[in-house]
Amino acid sequence: MSWLIWRQHRQQALFGAATLALIALLLLLTGLHMHSVFQRSGLGRCLTSRHPDCGNLQTAFESRFATLRQLVPFFMALPALLGLFWGAPLIGRELEQGTHLFVWTQGVTRLRWLSSKLAALLALTLLLTISYTLLISWWLGPLDRSTGDRFRPGIFDQQGLVPVAYAVFALALGIAAGAVLKKTMPAMAATLVGFVGLRLIVASVVRKHFVSPVKKSYVPLPGVDTSHPGAWVFSQKTVDGSGHTVAPFTVGSVCRATKSSTQASLDHCVRAHGFLNTDVFQPASRYWLFQGIEAALFSALALALLALAVWWVRRRLA
Repeated sequence: MSWLIWRQHRQQALFGAATLALIALLLLLTGLHMHSVFQRSGLGRCLTSRHPDCGNLQTAFESRFATLRQLVPFFMALPALLGLFWGAPLIGRELEQGTHLFVWTQGVTRLRWLSSKLAALLALTLLLTISYTLLISWWLGPLDRSTGDRFRPGIFDQQGLVPVAYAVFALALGIAAGAVLKKTMPAMAATLVGFVGLRLIVASVVRKHFVSPVKKSYVPLPGVDTSHPGAWVFSQKTVDGSGHTVAPFTVGSVCRATKSSTQASLDHCVRAHGFLNTDVFQPASRYWLFQGIEAALFSALALALLALAVWWVRRRLA
């Protein structure tokens, strides 16, 4: 069985390994340069200092590597490709061409035939995606530390635990679609629609409700940090003493700092007008909690789809 599986899927395995090698080469070359600049520019030391004031260094670093950051969205398609070109044909092509009947008449049970295929493809998928995830997380490290936006949708999806879970889910979805639809092209279409649709729903609707967000209200006094470093901020609004929402710059224009103003006078002005900030966000400390929840969600869906594929092959295929 091992020899047969290799003969059938060696092209997919070699193509996947070659693709990862090309991506790894790109990430290593650019990543080494980015890490070097991060340290040589002094930004790394600045961010670890007790009272960091690294605005100019951060702006220069982020501007220099903004083009590389634009590559990240393209990497989001990689798990879907595994489902399309590895998962969907795994069973769908054999059922479409009838080659499964030959194997089943050679004393190989359906369960052994399917479990051997699943074990080989899952092992290869995990090996490649874990390697990729470790590499992309290292590559994004300097940008994450500089911008503090690794919780932001799109960046969150590319590192940590979730890329591996996405890949396994896409693979399982393709396998299940191939088993049920019995044809490769319809299975690929169903895999693409299902994967993209669920990813969009989770990222835009479900993820923000994994844990109730934090709501923080505070007086916007001069010098108060309103940025929530590393947090996923949903909304920030400023209201006046009447409860009406005002533009963020209103506080600075009403209580304008002059040469004669003092910290005490500015504080008194802000409080006298009743200005109040209300922020709703997921704090940076919840990053790994959200990674774990989302990875568990897609892993559970993958297990359910694989169970469906096994049941369908054993009970529903003639």
